[in-house]
Parts: sequence; C-alpha cells; structure tokens
Amino acid sequence: MIRITYTEEQTALAERIRDDLAVAVDESPPLLIVLISAQSKADPIVQSELKAALAAGERMLPILADGSPLPPDLENRPALDFSSDYSRERLLAQVARATTSRAEPRRANRRALVVIGLLAALMFGVAIVTITGGIIAFPVAEYNEEATFQAQWIDGLIRETLEAVQPRTTADAQNFAATHAAAPTRLFYYIRETATALAAEQEG
Repeated sequence: MIRITYTEEQTALAERIRDDLAVAVDESPPLLIVLISAQSKADPIVQSELKAALAAGERMLPILADGSPLPPDLENRPALDFSSDYSRERLLAQVARATTSRAEPRRANRRALVVIGLLAALMFGVAIVTITGGIIAFPVAEYNEEATFQAQWIDGLIRETLEAVQPRTTADAQNFAATHAAAPTRLFYYIRETATALAAEQEG
C-alpha cells in the first residue's frame, strides 16, 4: 500500500502521483511518499506522520515539491525533485526501487534461514538414528580408561600427604577438625572423604 502525505497546497501534485501509481502499480509493499515543501515542513499533520513512519522503520520516498531541501531525517534517502519538472517514468522507477530494495534481502535472508534450519534438522535426525540404531556408540571403554588414569594420577599426588593426616586413633579423630582446617585447600575434599571412609570401616 502506497500512502502520500502532503499539505493542501500540494494537492494537485499528490493527485497526479496517486493517479499514475494507481494505473501502473497493482500491488506494492507499504511505502510512504512525503511531498517536501516549505509548507509541509511546518505542517503538524505531515510532520506527525513522518515521525511515526521513521519510528516504525517504514519505507519512504521523499519528493521535492518546491525546491526546499530535504529535512535532516531524510537526507540519506534517495529523493525525486519535481519542483520544476514532473516525470511519470522517474516516479515509477524510484517507487520500484524503494519497494524492492529491502524486500529482496529479506526474502533472501528468509530462504537462507529455512535452508539452515532444514540442514540442522536433518543432521539432528541422522544423529538420533545412528545413535539409537547402534551405528555410532559412545566410547565407554575409553571414558573408563581415562577416569581410571585420572584417579591413579590423583592418588599418586596426594597419597603421601593423606597418610600424614589420616586419623588413626581416638585422639586423631577428636583433633581431626583442626587438622582438616589446617590442610591445604586443594586437599580438603580428599581428607574429608578419607575420614568418612575410615568411619564407615570402623562402623562395619
């Protein structure tokens, strides 16, 4: 849908633009045509519609109606100058560019997202089928071997330290809290677990 915002002084130009677009353009994405003039820059209705379109990120086509320069908000947008010469061909060409310049990248982006989504779904489906069918299995033996190696490595590093602080008598057990508090932080967990294991053995 193409809308035109203008002042009463620009009615003739606005109607000419509307008639040409009605004949040549069947359907079009939303587009706001702003007729720029000294009057429209001071017109509250035109300015309100312009600000709303800018805030909404709408496509806009400025058209210079009396030679007045573009307002700062529209300086970076392609404009048509009809202040001295009206051209139906230039109007239709600029409207076509304004309505397709953002539509094409969006369609391309949507197609890319659809393709990526389909590929991701396909890969996920293949992974599920291969795992449930036993074609691909987790390397349990390798995981167990690695866990055993790490346990042996840790045991070798801290065994001597644990031997020195492991409670062996009732007095050791009574003083264990102080021993645990004075131990290096990295050994807290292992000392605590050793004491728990010893207590479990005594209970058994």
